[in-house]
Amino acid sequence: MSDTTSLRDLLLARLPGSGLSAEEQALLRDLLPATQSRSGARSGTVYMRSITASGWRGIGPAATVRLKPGPGLTLVAGRNGSGKSSFAEAAEMALTGDNFRWQGRTQVWKKGWRNLHEHSAPEVAVELGFDVGSDGEGAKEPVTVRRVWYGEGLEESRTVVEEAGQATGEVVHDVIDAEQLSLYRPFLPYTQLGAVINGPLTTLHDEISRILGLELLSDTDAAARARAKTLTDTENAAKALTATVIQELSEVDDPRAKEAITALSGRSPDLDAVRALLQGHGAADEAHLARLRRLADLERPDRPLIAKAVTRLRSAAAAADDARHGSAEDARQLIKLLDAALEHRRRHPDVSGCPVCGSTDLLDRSWAERTRAQVERLQTEAAEAEAAHRELVHSVREVHDLMRPAPAWLQADEPSLATLWRDLVACRTVRDPRELADRAERAEAVLGDACDQVREDARRRVTAQDGRWQPVAVRLSAWLGQAEAAQAAKPALKQVKAVRAWVRALTDELRDARFKPFADQSGQIWRLLCERSSVLLGAIGLTGVGPQRQVSLPVSVDDADAPAFGVMSQGELHSLALSLFIPRATHQDSPFGFLVIDDPVQSMDPEKVDGLAKVLDLYAQHRQVVVFTHDTRLEEAIQRLGLRATVMRVSRQTDSVVHVSSVSDPVSQALAEARAIALDPHLPPEVADRVLPSMCRLALEAAYQDTARRALREAGVGQHAIQERVTRPGPLTGLAALAMGIRGKEGREVLDAVARDHGPWARELIQGLNQASHQAPATPVGDRVALVDRTQRLAKEVLAR
Repeated sequence: MSDTTSLRDLLLARLPGSGLSAEEQALLRDLLPATQSRSGARSGTVYMRSITASGWRGIGPAATVRLKPGPGLTLVAGRNGSGKSSFAEAAEMALTGDNFRWQGRTQVWKKGWRNLHEHSAPEVAVELGFDVGSDGEGAKEPVTVRRVWYGEGLEESRTVVEEAGQATGEVVHDVIDAEQLSLYRPFLPYTQLGAVINGPLTTLHDEISRILGLELLSDTDAAARARAKTLTDTENAAKALTATVIQELSEVDDPRAKEAITALSGRSPDLDAVRALLQGHGAADEAHLARLRRLADLERPDRPLIAKAVTRLRSAAAAADDARHGSAEDARQLIKLLDAALEHRRRHPDVSGCPVCGSTDLLDRSWAERTRAQVERLQTEAAEAEAAHRELVHSVREVHDLMRPAPAWLQADEPSLATLWRDLVACRTVRDPRELADRAERAEAVLGDACDQVREDARRRVTAQDGRWQPVAVRLSAWLGQAEAAQAAKPALKQVKAVRAWVRALTDELRDARFKPFADQSGQIWRLLCERSSVLLGAIGLTGVGPQRQVSLPVSVDDADAPAFGVMSQGELHSLALSLFIPRATHQDSPFGFLVIDDPVQSMDPEKVDGLAKVLDLYAQHRQVVVFTHDTRLEEAIQRLGLRATVMRVSRQTDSVVHVSSVSDPVSQALAEARAIALDPHLPPEVADRVLPSMCRLALEAAYQDTARRALREAGVGQHAIQERVTRPGPLTGLAALAMGIRGKEGREVLDAVARDHGPWARELIQGLNQASHQAPATPVGDRVALVDRTQRLAKEVLAR
């Protein structure tokens, strides 16, 4: 799967030759979703090293399933209720925080998640290995993702990421990318087998499309579809509004309304005529209304404030008159005269004559000192007159300041009122306090009353103007905006349709090319699972776009087309689900090197179980495939077909105590027993020399049987015939011949072939084991451990064929 960026580059590179116009190409670029940065999850192929659970589902005290972190098939078997599925669900819960078992279920289904016998806090954990090379041995430091519950609810949990037993502070998405976990989800519980095919085919279509890396195109088409809907809605809204406005206009007795109806009633409404009508209305009536609205909001001079200032002025004038006719005023006037004389003396210190009366030697130093002392005495006496004078000056200024000019617009809107306002302003030239008070008071009263009258008149006239036509004119203006939007939407909608057509064609092309390997893989899985079924599955495909998108599942029964779900048995439906799930979970771009499948055998007949064993073996060549099952038929099929698998047994005892034990394969078991005999110091030598060769021969028989089964199966021999041939009594060389594909050869020729493949030592080993197994050895075995080592070496090489 190409990532979004590379698909974006491909799309943009094809634009110049797309046949789209420049505007349509610009539209497509605008519709493209923004690029998204990749997650910072750890790199490398992820394998599982172990699954641990405690207090979880059917598991009480902590129990662990240990796994080899690399490609291979592991079968975890156990009866119903043993706790095997609890391990599968524990792994899913630890990494995803959810279980398919509970998706869409009520709370009743979630009540059994805690174990009834373990009272400590539940925990589930998965130890992961990250392989950055090709050896699959977990080249990077293992990481444990642990989910711990701190409350009673299923959702009351937290995750801890650990390395070397220590918390790293990371979250699970720092280890595994959440998007990839959703995209290539490597867990298939039994409950999901049915959901894969029972769910909406649109959902399955989208999930597969995401794997194909076409979400950029589907998102672009969705954005274009949304844009087209918006444009279409705009056109439809304009049409609906036209009918409504025409009805409203028909109810207005006004020539302009009739003109508007004519403009709106044509096949294509005359937008220019409507604009002209509204512009005329705006140029004339709106200017008039604007004048009236200004007058309606006119504010008169502030009467209370002016009245207060006039009262203060009159009081200040009276106080000034009283002071003027009293001794205080005389003192103030005398101070002025004496200050002037002192100023003259200061400016002319050498002149002592009086400039007023002409007396000589009068304004000397002694006179100046006496005069200054007199001024100081008179200042105290003149303070009252000075304060009255200052108050009068301030009062006059205050009244002048309140005589503000009229607004500039009033000159043109209401000239008569502007004249009255000028009379008010003229008061600013009056200096006499009493005259100023009287004129200000009269001017304000006349102007204020006039302002009130003009304002009320303007308000009445505005109300009269905003009659029945004004709302209709506003409605017509709104219609014009909608109609203009609809007019602009037409070419835009045409552009969107052209863009969608091109994106759909590109989607079909890339989808067919990218989906073919997926479809081929699903077909291969189906054929292995349903080798002898009368139901044939054709080439799976992705069809349709938008709401019509789905997964095509062409099915025929005895060459007659049939609906897939209607003619398939439950086993075939589960086989179909596996055929669709496995290619997704094992996609080449998936970082998950493991696949966890729970109870896939149910509802399958024996032939399909054999097919399932073949499918699992096929994918176990490059994946860590872990299968949980209670059905012994899968284990039997694996053994019968000579497939390699690690088998683990889960058993449950009282109080939910769960044990997991490894089940050795026949070769390993025979070698282990042989090595135990070789290392037993208490076993009499004559007994060891007699029993040990037989045990070693059993190990080689098991190895040759395993290899022979695989060779015969690859040669197309049926299962019944294979079982008969590999279990037929005979010399070890007969099994070796089957394994090497050299049927019909004499024992000596088979041994020569063994020597060519493995070396002379291997021929000598087989000869020695055959002889010792049928008669007492003439000579002691010698180094018993060395004999077991040679047997193990040959068995390993035979199994590796």
